[in-house]
Amino acid sequence: MPVPSDADARRELIAELVLLGEVDSTQTAQFHQVAAAFNGLGVTDMKALSILLREGPQSAGDLMERLAVTSGAVTGVIERLGREGLARREVDPLDRRRAVVTVDLDGLAERENVYLAIGRAFEELYAGYTLDELRFLERHLRASVDITRAQTEALAARLRER
Repeated sequence: MPVPSDADARRELIAELVLLGEVDSTQTAQFHQVAAAFNGLGVTDMKALSILLREGPQSAGDLMERLAVTSGAVTGVIERLGREGLARREVDPLDRRRAVVTVDLDGLAERENVYLAIGRAFEELYAGYTLDELRFLERHLRASVDITRAQTEALAARLRER
């Protein structure tokens, strides 16, 4: 039986990585869907909350751009987060003519953090990796985020041109 060449092994491994990337993306989307439903929200609502937590207060226009949704959709997101006590509109401290959306940390603290268990599971996974493996994973994930962001922006631009 012939031994596969390095080129063959590389092609097979890349094909497997592409497949696993697709499966991982689907599983992640499903987790976010269930997490959002657990909180009585939609995925876009949860993504908005995530952006606000990670990046700080945002204008409705900023959120609209970051979420790649229409102005009407972002208005609905902000209203739902407000009704749920998870976010509120405030005057922008840098420009009093502008409103920004901020996370209501008290309202958020009253909710169960459904991301803790999956976070712990990944911490356990990462604990089994060497420092070099962790550095590789960090490099890979940063590049993956950059690629996905660029492809999302390109596709969103095409959508706007329609």
